[in-house]
Order: sequence, then C-alpha cells, then structure tokens
Amino acid sequence: MLDYIYEQSPELVGMPVVAGVSTKAGTEENFYAVEGDTNGPLPDDGPTINTGPGNDEVLLYDDFYGTYDPTLTPTGNGGPDSIIGGDGNDVVYGGVGGDTIDTSGDDEPLPDVGYPGVYPADSDPNNDKDLVFGEQGDDIITTGDDDDEIYGGSGNDTIDAGIDDDYVEGGSGDDTIIGSEGNDELYGQDGNDTIYGGLVTPGPADALNLPDDLDGDGDSNDFGEDLVTFNNNDTVYGGAGDDTLYGADDDDTLYGGTGNDFLDGGVDDDEMYGDEGEDTLIGGQGDDDLYGGLGDDLFLGGNGGDNVVGGEDPDLDGDGQSDDWDVLDLTGSNVDYIDYVPGDPEAGTVYFLDGSTMTFSEIENVIPCFTPGTTIATPKGERLVEELREGDRIITRDNGIQEIRWVGRKDMTGTQLVKNPHLKPILIKAGALGNGLPERDMVVSPNHRVLVASDLTQLYFEEREVLAAAKHLVGSDGVHELDVMQTSYIHFMFDRHEVVLSNGCWTESFQPGDYSLKGIGNSQRNEIFELFPELATKPGLEGYQAARRALKKHEARLLVK
Repeated sequence: MLDYIYEQSPELVGMPVVAGVSTKAGTEENFYAVEGDTNGPLPDDGPTINTGPGNDEVLLYDDFYGTYDPTLTPTGNGGPDSIIGGDGNDVVYGGVGGDTIDTSGDDEPLPDVGYPGVYPADSDPNNDKDLVFGEQGDDIITTGDDDDEIYGGSGNDTIDAGIDDDYVEGGSGDDTIIGSEGNDELYGQDGNDTIYGGLVTPGPADALNLPDDLDGDGDSNDFGEDLVTFNNNDTVYGGAGDDTLYGADDDDTLYGGTGNDFLDGGVDDDEMYGDEGEDTLIGGQGDDDLYGGLGDDLFLGGNGGDNVVGGEDPDLDGDGQSDDWDVLDLTGSNVDYIDYVPGDPEAGTVYFLDGSTMTFSEIENVIPCFTPGTTIATPKGERLVEELREGDRIITRDNGIQEIRWVGRKDMTGTQLVKNPHLKPILIKAGALGNGLPERDMVVSPNHRVLVASDLTQLYFEEREVLAAAKHLVGSDGVHELDVMQTSYIHFMFDRHEVVLSNGCWTESFQPGDYSLKGIGNSQRNEIFELFPELATKPGLEGYQAARRALKKHEARLLVK
C-alpha cells in the first residue's frame, strides 16, 4: 500500500520518499510517496507526516492500490493518520480514516488586531492561511492564526479553528467546532453539533471574553471593559440536529436551524434565532435580540436591554389560534414588576430592580419568580420569604407583631408537577385583586388563600373580608395557572392563623389541617407536632381556627370576573 503526498514545495521533513511517481499525466517530480508495504496496510496508527515550514499541499490516500490517477477516488478502509503542517499556508486532505491534522506551526499564534497589554498584533497576517479537508472519519483538526478554511467532512470531527477570521463547515456527524478568537463563520450542518464562537473555557485569565460595556449594565469583571470590541463577532449556524451553540465575546449571530437546540449568546449584544424545534435561548450579558421561531421555545433569564420574541406557530388544529407555547423564565433575574400591553397578554415590558427593562412579545407564559422572591412585611421593612426563620417578627392584620414559630419548604420538580398537575403554582399579577393589589406579580401555591374584600363579598357572604384559595380565582383577569419546570413552596406558621402582607396584599399564614399536613411530608409534619402537640389530635386541629371565613370553590367562583 502507498500513501501519496503531493507537495508544492518539496520540503518533507524526515520522511522516506520516492520521486517520480507515475501519474496519468506522466511523471511529476513534485509528487512524493510515503514508502509502505504494497501488499498490505500500514500500521493501525498510521504514518506521521511533518511538512515543515513553507506553503504545503498534502493529499493523503489510504488503502489505495495501483498507479496514482487524480481522477480516481480512494477505496477501502483507511487508517488514522497524523499530519503536522508546520508554518506557512498549507492545504491538507485527510482522506479516509480518523486523522489528526495540525497546521498551527511552531510560531506562537497571534491575532491580527492584537490586544493591548496581552497579545501583540500579528506582524504577517497572511503567512499561515490553511485550507483543510478532513474528509471521511472522526478527524481532529487544529489550525493556528490567520484566516483558515476548514471542511470536516463526514464523521464526528473536533475542529479548533484558532485565532483570526475562520470559515468552518463541520459536515455530517456530531461535530465539535471551536471558533476561538476572530470573526468566524461556523456551520455545524448535519448531526448534533456543539459549536463555540469564542474560546471553550472563558475564565478569569481570558482577556478575549470581556463585556464591551461594563458600566452600562453594572456587570463586574476582573479585567474591566473590552478594549477590542470587534474581534469576535461570530456567525454560527447549527444546521440539522439538536445543536448546542455558544457565542461568547462580542456581537454574535446564532442560528439554531432544525432540531431542539440550545443557544447561549454569552457576552455583549447578540442576535439569536432558535428557528425550528423546541429551543432554549439564553441571551447572557448585553442587549440581545432573541427570536424563538417555530416550536415551543424556552427563554431563560434576562437582562435589561433584551428583546424577546417567542414566535407564532401555524394553526394546526383549526381553532383559529397559534399552537405554540413559548415560556420566558425570569427566575433569579431581580424582577420588579411586569407591565403587559393592554389587550395582549403575550406582550409587555419587564422592569428590573436596577431600573433596566426588557421587552417581550408572542410569549404565552412569563414566569417572573417562584414563591421564593415574595416579600413579607416586617417591623424593619419587607423581607424575602425565603430568608425568614423561626423567631422573626412579622406584621399581622389582626394581632400586631407576631413571632414565627415554624418555617417549612417543599421543592417541586418538573416530574412531580407533571404527575400532580393540581399542585402547579398560581400567578396573581400586579393589580389583579383590585386597588392596585398585589403591588407586584406574586406566585403562590394553588391552595394558598388571599384576602378578598369588596362590596360583593359583603353582599354574597355578609362579611366584607373573606379568604379565597388562589386556584379558585383562576379565570379572573390576571390570575392563572403556571406551567413551570420547577417551583418551591415556603410556609410559615404562628401560634394562631394570621393574615400577613405579601407583595403588598394580605394573604394567609400556614394553617394546619388534614389536607395541608398531608402535603408537607413526614419530617416537617413531625416538627409541627413537636411545637404544637395538640395538633396531632382532631380537637387540636379544630381549635386552630381560620382568621377569616374560608370560601368553598363554588362560593369563590362568584367573585371571578
């Protein structure tokens, strides 16, 4: 077997060669062949070819028998080969087999534009432009600086394009592509690809992944602001398959393509398109534009300056409504309140505590926060419910300041919520209870009761103030059930049932009963019985009376409008 090498500059280093290989066009002195056994294959690990400095072209054919003919296609099962390109503008064809191709050369790769205080600018930005074809097999391809062009071909390839403005096509297979520094154009194509527009592991020592506008949004970074704001504007296309795309530094454009994709814009002002499929999009730092496209998409987190568009799917069942369900999950994003567009429950503006805003549209479900995040009034001001502990003093409506005797928490996973849909949380939007209450959107458990006071309650129940379970108010303007992937329910209890201020409106504290005690689990139930032994008996439970009349479902439905 012969592995054929064609080189424009005859400078193969340390390789046995045979000159004057016969070709269809005659004899060419520029052709060289690695000597091998013509009656059998080379060793499984294949040859190592080191071209040395210069502008080289390498065509590697495995298991090819007979006289070389440039019109022929190699046949057979090729072995894994190693090709080291050295410095210069190299052209490499990997052929059949999982090849390792490294054209980065011996000189330290430098970005064309440089980076003040970290990297000097490349003195010759055109001396290492490589063209690499991985062809068939699971190839590992590494190029250095300058503008490289790489085609992975078929197989599960790993491609590191290196520094500067590169063009990469992964080809078919589940590829991993690293654009690194530079304004790269990266295509995953077929397969479940993972593509990094910038570096793989940005960290504290990475000066090429910095926010352009540090002071604009308050983010902190050890290095400060990006001094080169145009050296990593990548364009990334996932293609077919379930792809994972990372933009990293500077203003990137990410396209998920078909499949259920994951897109993370990273640092700076990005544009992200989920395209078809059930995609997950994270804008990251910066003023991003996120477009879900077709399918049920999930938008995670958010910052001031982002614009989120869920996308409307075609009406497939003929009911006149779009059939998609896009979710904007703002958990942990320090939301102050949400202002919906009048007459359009799928569009509005999110106002954050730092004064910044986010706009959204075509979003069927906005999750502003879970139960953690609700504020409770205390003598020293409002406190987050998840920060409350036994002994903390809380303002109550009926009995002044009271100490908390017990605090419990129940975390619900997505699986649990699917199996128990009756436990899904209820969103009460700001102002939904009238008179501007609650002051901010509030999420509670379905059985959590809120205080309702109006002329209607006086008319229907001969009591102005009553308690109604949140789930029984669903259908009122601004009150609806949430489909979420997880949630947490926090309870706190006093010596008696109390009414407390939550996000500015009056709601109940935990009231133990047969139903509520069954729902909290054995360990927390035993804690309550230790604090209140009488609650382990039926008379004890009956003696822990509700602070107000608690409406039954059919009674609460009279208040739904």
